[in-house]
Amino acid sequence: MIRSLDEKAIQRLHSTFRAPGRGPFFYCPLISAAIAAGDNRALKILFPMAIKDKVARKTIREIILQSHLFVGYPAMIEAARIFAPFHPVKKITGKIVAPYSPAEIKRWHREGSDKIRRLYGTQFPQLVSYINSFSPQILTWMVIDGYGRVLSRPGASFRLRELSTVATLTVTGYENQLLAHIRGTVNIGVEPPLIAQTIDNCRLFCAASKIKRAQKILNRVTAA
Repeated sequence: MIRSLDEKAIQRLHSTFRAPGRGPFFYCPLISAAIAAGDNRALKILFPMAIKDKVARKTIREIILQSHLFVGYPAMIEAARIFAPFHPVKKITGKIVAPYSPAEIKRWHREGSDKIRRLYGTQFPQLVSYINSFSPQILTWMVIDGYGRVLSRPGASFRLRELSTVATLTVTGYENQLLAHIRGTVNIGVEPPLIAQTIDNCRLFCAASKIKRAQKILNRVTAA
């Protein structure tokens, strides 16, 4: 973990980064890692740098919004608060927005089912049996809320969202979920060298032991 994180440290890292769509694929996983680490100071550095490098504000906002699936509402709200000056939204005061409609829920189920099947590939039947064995509700929430309501929103590609999820899970260290998402990221067409770079960049926000663990998982997936 680099404790003296500043703009120059990020620029040095950026200079060695090689990927198509370099801006979003560099900054969004870093932002996810910073959110997972609870590093608000880093977010204040990363947000303007990403915008300067032409990462769309809408894309950054989507990466912030999806973070609640993996690190909870408190972390998401803190990140959204810090990002607010960079991307003002229309304020709605004094009321709660309208409830979800049956049509929305049906669409989320359809889109979520498609995404989770793509991500897990041939292991999808095993996932269904495994999750249902201890909590069918979790699988329903994963499909409708996770992959449908959140991860199917426009503004960020599925590949970018999953790479950002890998960054989050590298920092938080949930190995089973990290394995599933690294494997899934490969399944949806992200090249292993880009995943490796993303994992390595997370050293800004977590201990070296977590980076080594994530690298071992990636090696297991690519060797299979």
